[in-house]
Amino acid sequence: MRLFRMLSLVLFAIYLALFPGVTIVVALDRVPAWGGWMGGALLIGQGAIVLGWLLGNYGRRGALAALLVFLLAWGVEHVGVTTGFPFGRYSYTEILQPQFFGVVPLAIACAWLMVAIGAWQIATANVQAFKRSNVQTLVAVATLVLLLDLQIETVATRINSYWVWLSSGAYYGVPAANFVAWWLVGLGMALVVARVLDDPARGARDIRRRAAASSRPALETLLGAHMPACLYVLSTLMFAVVNLARGYTVAGLVGVAVLLALALAAMPHMRAQPIWRARPHIHADEQETGA
Repeated sequence: MRLFRMLSLVLFAIYLALFPGVTIVVALDRVPAWGGWMGGALLIGQGAIVLGWLLGNYGRRGALAALLVFLLAWGVEHVGVTTGFPFGRYSYTEILQPQFFGVVPLAIACAWLMVAIGAWQIATANVQAFKRSNVQTLVAVATLVLLLDLQIETVATRINSYWVWLSSGAYYGVPAANFVAWWLVGLGMALVVARVLDDPARGARDIRRRAAASSRPALETLLGAHMPACLYVLSTLMFAVVNLARGYTVAGLVGVAVLLALALAAMPHMRAQPIWRARPHIHADEQETGA
């Protein structure tokens, strides 16, 4: 498990190093002709980071949660492309490779994994603090999944051309059925993850306990504990910047609103536990004893 945690952190560090440059070149429409593969590679990288985080912090239960979300994502996308249900009629271009059975790109299933786990971690971060019920938490996860898709559609279809819509709708040409389906699929994924992982705070709590018993800096502790949530926030930031820079104002403002809402929600927690606070001492029997 320690190996997976370290691998996830290394991949996340690489992602952070690439993030500013990728955001700028896409926002300014300066992606080189040979760089079409980079978007798919980043999506696969996001999925690998989340997979490593789940394995490193939840072990077999994390592996099961990742597998179920991945299979659900692939299954609903395959049905969607081949039948037009539930998203509406669309098809993937050849840009994202490889593709399962020539239909659904691997990068798309990886992206679903990041979105689902990131939204789940954000929605469950302060369940006790906000006294939310399980139903409210599941609704929050599904809504966060939907809000990210409202930003993704313009970038994926009008800028990167990852897929094309054969159906149409009022929101940048995207059919309304797509957004209903995203919310419902997000809800289904939230149910799966909550069922498999049980305690929504366990991963973050375990990481903080391990970090308190080690010499790791507080910032590394924060990133390690909240890696999927950080990926969700960074993706929102990227899409907000790109959409606003490329003239998709409504989609960009959705991203800005999400970032502001998340910042406001995080402020009480950050004041209570600032990242510069000295790590608390813990009893020896709480220290990590295994891999």
